[in-house]
Amino acid sequence: MAAHPARAAIRAGWTARLLAAFLLAVALAAGLSGPAPAQQPAPAPAPAAAPAAPVDPKSPRGRLDAVRLELSQIEATLSRPELSDDELLRQSIRLQPPVDQLRLIIEQQAPMVDEAKLKLDQLGPKPDDKAPPESTEIAREREIRTKAYADADETLKIARASLLQAEQLQSTIGDKRREIFAAALFAAGPSVLSPDVWSNAVSTAPEDLRASGYVFGGWLSGVSEALSGTRGGILALALMGALLLYWARARYLPRFKARHANSEDAGDLHCLYIALAHVVAGAAPPALASWLVYKALNTTGLLPERIQPVIWAVVVGLAFVAFVQALADAVFAPSSPQRRLVRVMDETARSVVWIASALALVTMVGKIFEAWLQAIAAGLAISIIVKALFAIFFALALIAGLYQIRDDEEVEQEACLGPYVPVDGASLGPIRILGWIVGLVIIAAAFSGYVVFAAFLGQQTLWLGIVACLYLLAHQFIELGIPRLLSGKGRLALTLRAGIGLRTATLEKIAVLGAGLLKLLLLFLTLLLVLAPWGLESADFLVSLRAAFFGFQVGGVTISVSTIVVGAAVFALGIAATRTTQRWLETKFLPTTQLDPGLRNSITTAAGYVGYIGAVALAVSAVGLSLERLTLVASALSVGIGFGLQSVVSNFVSGLILLWERPIRVGDQVVVGDVEGIVKRINVRSTEIATFDRASVIVPNSNLVSGVVRNRVRTDRTGRVLISLSVTRLTDAGAVRSMLQEVADNHGDVLKKPPPTVLFKKLGTATLDFDLICIVDDLDLVGRVTSDLNFAIRKRLADIEVFGTPQLEVKGLSGVEQSLDGIASAVGRFDPSRKPGGRRAKAQAAAEPVPPPAGEMPEEDGDKKTPPAAAENKAPGDDKE
Repeated sequence: MAAHPARAAIRAGWTARLLAAFLLAVALAAGLSGPAPAQQPAPAPAPAAAPAAPVDPKSPRGRLDAVRLELSQIEATLSRPELSDDELLRQSIRLQPPVDQLRLIIEQQAPMVDEAKLKLDQLGPKPDDKAPPESTEIAREREIRTKAYADADETLKIARASLLQAEQLQSTIGDKRREIFAAALFAAGPSVLSPDVWSNAVSTAPEDLRASGYVFGGWLSGVSEALSGTRGGILALALMGALLLYWARARYLPRFKARHANSEDAGDLHCLYIALAHVVAGAAPPALASWLVYKALNTTGLLPERIQPVIWAVVVGLAFVAFVQALADAVFAPSSPQRRLVRVMDETARSVVWIASALALVTMVGKIFEAWLQAIAAGLAISIIVKALFAIFFALALIAGLYQIRDDEEVEQEACLGPYVPVDGASLGPIRILGWIVGLVIIAAAFSGYVVFAAFLGQQTLWLGIVACLYLLAHQFIELGIPRLLSGKGRLALTLRAGIGLRTATLEKIAVLGAGLLKLLLLFLTLLLVLAPWGLESADFLVSLRAAFFGFQVGGVTISVSTIVVGAAVFALGIAATRTTQRWLETKFLPTTQLDPGLRNSITTAAGYVGYIGAVALAVSAVGLSLERLTLVASALSVGIGFGLQSVVSNFVSGLILLWERPIRVGDQVVVGDVEGIVKRINVRSTEIATFDRASVIVPNSNLVSGVVRNRVRTDRTGRVLISLSVTRLTDAGAVRSMLQEVADNHGDVLKKPPPTVLFKKLGTATLDFDLICIVDDLDLVGRVTSDLNFAIRKRLADIEVFGTPQLEVKGLSGVEQSLDGIASAVGRFDPSRKPGGRRAKAQAAAEPVPPPAGEMPEEDGDKKTPPAAAENKAPGDDKE
């Protein structure tokens, strides 16, 4: 047996020698197979690649790489099958910081990319092959700027792609959690009517009872042993405090109800304050008592891990029942109709409070039993039976409570009504029918094996009622409290009016806007609370809101609520600054200058145009629009301007021309067509003219530029007074001229240079026509000076001597006169009343004037005198004339 290892060693040596000889032969054959190639110089060794420069972890690229690594790890975790809901929740929480970091990187990197692009564009386009080459310095600078732009743009693009990946991961997590929730909610199990379920429950009942005795018996024995020591004292103090709180609630809460039930102040806001106080007074003592007991047990170490869920269910259940009862009592107030926030009858209010209390109590007991079964690790059958029974009890309590609500024809008129649509017994019919349907669905689901869905539907029914009551209280508080706080006589309203100088109307507007925003926020929170138990997480809302707030890309333009809000705020600030500047120019600075009102208005309006354009530019810059995009928008709008906005643009340009050339100014008296008045305001599109009958005429600016406009004060504001006077032909013309000249000279507002002028305008058949022309310093004085001169002229006319009554000579009617005389003679010849001594003849004789003695002139028409010769030579028709 010893020779075998030696022979093996010999064979191994021979094998090694044969292998070496074979390799040597192969090498020689390869060397003799052809001529040796020419000896070539050995190539120089390639230079070793320079190691990549380390990336600064604090730089944008370093932070981006770290975030990408985190996203890769999260994505790998999500790719594993059958992830639990808790694990998905942890990954969702882990994903949120990278998402925030990516948004911050994009926000910081976007301006850097724009700046690098602007620097590169400053060098102009790179010359082609046919153009002269650039200098070395410019080429080096172009290379540096190109690299900087490429790096910044690459970082920005990678960040945006990573953000898209992170948002997709968030959506994936949400979808998987909803799938798990739906699968657990609508999972079908054994029916509670199945005999197998009951047989299994009966068979496992003794074991469950022994486990209950072991778990809870051991805990009770430990608590009893601890009562004799320090821990017992702490627990005793906690129990005494809890009992004291319950005693105070039972003693003082009825007194509080009775006190406010007879209160005379039944205002809406007062009722709301009582309701809020009732909620606090009814729910706070039980919640505090439960917390004291639980804290004492937990502090003294008398709360083992298996018992803790049961005690927690008892503590939370007691507080929950007290809160639901206090909330329903505060809103419906069955014992105090005058402070009821919803218009229902007393019987309906009592039924609603009973329903709420019963449903809360059933829910609390069911949760305690579920915690107890979980603590003892009870069998599946007994757990299904307990869950189904409490779901059925919940549905029966709901149906029985809704059955107590009756439809009555008469509705009591409560004194304290909310601002809602009245709800009475008749209008509760649809709600009652819906409640019955929900109760029947819960019973059917419990009997058919969908116990989880039945229990969940019952809990959400109660939760929906709680949310509705809370929404009612919060909505009324916003509706009544905010206007009272800002527009009433409270301290805050007085402080805002006295300290800031806000007017009452402004405070009322702020109150309305603030109440509207708070109502919108309240509605959002209510929807979130209602939908959250159905698998819609708040993170989903936040992701959607964040996406809308931080924006999304559309054609290279980021559209977001934040940029729109910032742009609107910048525009509003620009408009406010512009109007403040205009007001300062109009009221402070320009009145100190010697400029005329028209030029002041032009300066103020031009400052407004500059401010508005600047505000628009700043707002567009804040939104993130570039000049190229604005050029595209302007070119697109040019089509609309050419068709639909032509007149608007024409009026705008005409307004600019009016402000620049100033053919008319504010305060000028102009005549446009048949309209005459004073220019009050030159706006962007039109000009406002105030007529002398206190009317406002709006004239488009294009009419003032292209039409005929008469400006009475274009060169100066002096006014021309023209008074026309007609006197009898026999009046002394020189005396009239002197009188008019003297009246004009004596008026203080008539200018001496140029002096007043009296023109003998016309020598008529019966009158002499004169014109008095004088100049006043301001056009506004023309009316008053004209009136004063007319009064003075009328007074002075009595002193002018008239030498006779002018005769009216009518040429070419001699034949007509002769015919009329013949007719008159014939009529007089056959008229009996014309006989001498007749009554008509006597009356005519009495009516004829008696000739005065020779040398005297009769007086007629006051101070006017007619010579005797003129009176004797009157024509037959002169009396009528």
